[in-house]
Amino acid sequence: MEKKYGKNTSVMGYYFKNTLRYWRKTFKMMFFYEKSEWSEITVNELHDRFNSNKTPLILDIRTVKEYTDGHIPTARQIYVTEIKSNLEDLQHFKENEIVTICPGGGLSLVAVDILVDADFEDVKSLKGGMDLWIEKGYPTTTANEFFYPSKKEKAKITEEEQSLDEKYTGEIHHSLDACNLSCPQPIMKSVKSLRALDIGQVLEILTTDPGSKADIPAWVRSTGHKLLVFEERGPKDFRFLVKRMK
Repeated sequence: MEKKYGKNTSVMGYYFKNTLRYWRKTFKMMFFYEKSEWSEITVNELHDRFNSNKTPLILDIRTVKEYTDGHIPTARQIYVTEIKSNLEDLQHFKENEIVTICPGGGLSLVAVDILVDADFEDVKSLKGGMDLWIEKGYPTTTANEFFYPSKKEKAKITEEEQSLDEKYTGEIHHSLDACNLSCPQPIMKSVKSLRALDIGQVLEILTTDPGSKADIPAWVRSTGHKLLVFEERGPKDFRFLVKRMK
């Protein structure tokens, strides 16, 4: 199913334009490729994953603007320089298949290298990148945006979490039971449920997926809504109250 990566001469220009911090990895890819291998997945194979309900975790490492202009459904945006600072949040995906995506399939190989170095085993780069996915006419969306935070944003998140009202007693307008569902289902169902509410109304979300501890607050922040309550009532028992703000 997967193919091994050989030499890709498009990496250097795009990579150095966007992130000089990883020049050593790019150098290795350009000049020592015969000693290293990176797994790839074709756009056709990834599309088949969607049709078979075996959707991997998709990490779109393009810029926020590129991502919001159009991305693969369920993809999460995390810029390549932010991967290392978000490894803790990604830990619960260690046993999942992960696909990294950039415009042309070069920089995403650097992301594969970073994750493999962190002991993630099943990581692949999308061959041909987002450009080829769009060329094939495969689905894209501008909705359900999900961003992994930068270091500065993480400091802000800590302040927000300290201000949460765990004793909220206001009205709850809808309760979503997303228990026993794994990523990305809790997020997808939460997005749909919140959209059905009016601005100012509150959604209760119940989950059992440990990944939702990071996923739901990140989704709420990135879409401009407000997290009122987060309760961790047990190892697999989480409760969130989200207020629709727009």
